[in-house]
Amino acid sequence: MLLLLPLAFAADPGFTVTPMGWLRPGFTWRDDDPALPSSTDGFWLAARMGLEAGSETYRLRARIEVDLQPEPSLTDAFVNFTPSPVVSLNVGQFKVPYSLEYLAADTRRQLAQNAPIVDAASFGRDIGASVETRLPIAQKVRATFSAGMFNGEGRNRLENVNDRFLYALRLNVTPLGTRDRPYEGTSRDPYISVGGGYVYNFTGEDSTAVEVNAFQAELQFSVSVFSLQGEYLDSEIVHADAAVIDYHTRGAYGQFGCFIPAPWLRDHIELAGRGGWMDPNTALDSAPTEVEQVSIDGGLNLYVPEAPKFMHDTKLQLAYRHTIELEGEELANDRFDAVASVRF
Repeated sequence: MLLLLPLAFAADPGFTVTPMGWLRPGFTWRDDDPALPSSTDGFWLAARMGLEAGSETYRLRARIEVDLQPEPSLTDAFVNFTPSPVVSLNVGQFKVPYSLEYLAADTRRQLAQNAPIVDAASFGRDIGASVETRLPIAQKVRATFSAGMFNGEGRNRLENVNDRFLYALRLNVTPLGTRDRPYEGTSRDPYISVGGGYVYNFTGEDSTAVEVNAFQAELQFSVSVFSLQGEYLDSEIVHADAAVIDYHTRGAYGQFGCFIPAPWLRDHIELAGRGGWMDPNTALDSAPTEVEQVSIDGGLNLYVPEAPKFMHDTKLQLAYRHTIELEGEELANDRFDAVASVRF
């Protein structure tokens, strides 16, 4: 269906087709502990290509994106209909509206890696539909509410083994400032937003069924060259099998970004830092990879605003993470990342 839309809109003078994509070559060094399941050292490459087709007349656009590494895999494939400035509808496969950091594009985050709790508790992409409503005041969006229903079985999975679905609600309130994308780093104008989300999901069937109730809260502030961002995420996991212990996955992080406020450096060099806490399994405190931990990240971002016009968000990110286990065995799992990003 998505691939047929360009043909359907071909006679529309407002019809556009835009190719897109990004490359992220990187190097990771990790102080690997024998207790860890595998090594993550070495060079790697992430790449994505996509196509967006849109019609101003019909207020429709369609997007399809494919990850090229380590093998081709469909990521986004959805149709967006915006009948008015206050209502928007998405149908297809896309990110479940939940975590502030996860909703940001991979190439636009302030640190090279997600906060550990975001990787552990986010819901990724799924097939479904969502509606977003916006509250404009004085021609600026002051609140955004989205609600969606998804298959709930995960990315690129059409089968629904239990006829149950994933439901997602998300609210973001912006009392000061405005942005098209509230989750993508520093804003030059003063900006404050608060929000939260809720996700319910039921996966599997019979004794393998798992019920998840997840809550998330967020805060973001930026002004001039400085920005702050934080989230708290809590997922309750309940198993149908009484022999399997139920638990919570919970955690939080706070991070900052600051551009160097000096001539020639203001738009080129950004310092970033983050402190995070995570307990991936509140019922288990003995396995080395499931213990409560604190992580401390520091990073340096080098932006290239003078890149050719067909390139944007071009930057090099250097980041180091130190992890402290609060219980159980102490692991040697610090890591260093050097990642380049360029969007086309």
